[in-house]
Amino acid sequence: MRSTRVIAASGLTVATLGLSAGAAFAKPVASASPHLVGPGGAVTITVTCDPCKGRSIAATSQGFASGTIHLKRVADRHPGTRSTFRGTARVASQVSGGPNHVGRYTTWGVDGKCPDGTAWHTSFKTDAKLPHGKVRTGAGGTSEDSNTTEIVAGAAVLATAAIGGTYFLRRRQNDQS
Repeated sequence: MRSTRVIAASGLTVATLGLSAGAAFAKPVASASPHLVGPGGAVTITVTCDPCKGRSIAATSQGFASGTIHLKRVADRHPGTRSTFRGTARVASQVSGGPNHVGRYTTWGVDGKCPDGTAWHTSFKTDAKLPHGKVRTGAGGTSEDSNTTEIVAGAAVLATAAIGGTYFLRRRQNDQS
């Protein structure tokens, strides 16, 4: 019974440490919504950065009518958690033939930096055949950034802690025998 409690406490401690370490080193997450929009339409950019004091960040894209927009910080749910920034850009009216043009679709990159200087990137597509200012729903919007490195690192920390905890408990059990 006692070893079960020790294992449970060790697991809870390791999980807590693993989650906090993962959050401290997380990459910015950026997304565009909608992901597919017609010329003159609007696209909303959302970026989540490590906790910060900044009130706004810049987002730049050749697909924006103005070239650059400012994403304003939205209210944080809990103090000390990651900060979210959001802003809406008008897509240029003449969007065909951009840097990543394939047929009637053009992919536009959106770049910026979090207040701590960490760079982020996302993208959206324009469809030259969509009516001016319209969007295609159901196309989704997601970040091109992946947190695979953080997931693998977190799994390695948890696996190491589990192995160490098992070794400690076995050794302790052998010492008591």
